[in-house]
Amino acid sequence: MKLNNIFYNIFMNNEEKTLKKNQLYKGRIIDFYDDEIECPNGDIAYREYVHHPGGSAVLAILENKIVFEKQYRYPYHKEILELPAGKLEKGEDPLVAAKRELEEETGLISEGLIKVGELYPSPGYTDEVIYLFFSENNKKGTIKRDKDEFMDLIYLDIKEAYALLDNGEIKDSKTQILLYKLRDKLLK
Repeated sequence: MKLNNIFYNIFMNNEEKTLKKNQLYKGRIIDFYDDEIECPNGDIAYREYVHHPGGSAVLAILENKIVFEKQYRYPYHKEILELPAGKLEKGEDPLVAAKRELEEETGLISEGLIKVGELYPSPGYTDEVIYLFFSENNKKGTIKRDKDEFMDLIYLDIKEAYALLDNGEIKDSKTQILLYKLRDKLLK
């Protein structure tokens, strides 16, 4: 049996049908919905969720170091160590967004991004998809951050970055996933 058939048989039998979309809030970045749905057994239920346009994240290497950002994240009220990332503009290709965000936030110009996966950060309440990229061929350009973006760039030796990951000091999910996905390649 093909993997696609296994996936379909395991996961696709409980599809819910949207009966009515109900937008409760429209924000600058996110929208909040409380949709009426029909369950697989025919019952009516409601699904609250946050619509997010998605984003791209990049694990970039410069001079054998991983480029991180230390940025204050208001919801946690503390600085978080994470990889460069940003929101997709409406209709924007995730690869284009990854290149743009990498250059805007770090000043690095990638000469070859490689897609390494996609991440659903919290499927219980958001439809956000984060597209994951790797770039080891980078050259320095000019930082062009948004006026409300404040961060420090941190260049960590690859082994040092993995020590922080293994010690639980890197808490950002997109950063963890990218580091785990590229561990064998980067530590060889």
